Amino acid sequence: MADIKEISLKGLLAESFSYMRENCRAMMLFTLLHIVFLVAGFELTDGWADVFFLPWLVAYYLFWCFFFRFYFKRKPYLATWKLVDTLVPSTKILVLTFVVVTALLMLPLIPPFFGVGSPWAETYDIYLQRYMEDSRVVDAVTVVILTLTAPFVFYRPMMAWISSLIGRSGSLKSAFAKTKGNYWQMTFLAASFEILFVALEVAGQTLGIGNWLSIIAGSPLVIGFNVILAKTYDYFYLELER
Repeated sequence: MADIKEISLKGLLAESFSYMRENCRAMMLFTLLHIVFLVAGFELTDGWADVFFLPWLVAYYLFWCFFFRFYFKRKPYLATWKLVDTLVPSTKILVLTFVVVTALLMLPLIPPFFGVGSPWAETYDIYLQRYMEDSRVVDAVTVVILTLTAPFVFYRPMMAWISSLIGRSGSLKSAFAKTKGNYWQMTFLAASFEILFVALEVAGQTLGIGNWLSIIAGSPLVIGFNVILAKTYDYFYLELER
């Protein structure tokens, strides 16, 4: 059995911050580009409902491909067939996220079927309808589920995506094997960033500026989080020569 490598959150955050400081100009440029992307995608258009959203999504995907290939010094940064290899792990991430979140959201609907017609089942239905109709409750539950499942549906699969992007194996099985034993570290990171983004969203609504605070102040956090992902890959795939 391979030894389990447990990542140090303190060391990971310190190395990520050090990288951003040493590459300050590049990180500032990526942050500005990210702000432009978010403004174009969610302020100048209607978001998901807009006909231009799909082309925007493709461009945003290429932005992150460029970012990680830049980090790992893999030239050319975009003009490469390696981008095609990333479609398999990225599709698996989307499908895995959809299946897991849908399954967990459906779980509360199952208990009444075990007591059809009974008083407790009717009472349960009343409370379930009440809370399911409250969008804030549904959103909160969804966020909690995504946070708790992030190591399985995003963080660890992202190692496979990064690996495929820089010309290595995009195997999810390999990524899960290399990163096992780090659930709580990954959950802590996911929860920390989720709390920060929620705080920015609430602050923006309170100040009456909509999503602008999340877009502007949240962009450097997003860049920082992806540096952390890259550093995580460095840690678990350290034996692979760049």
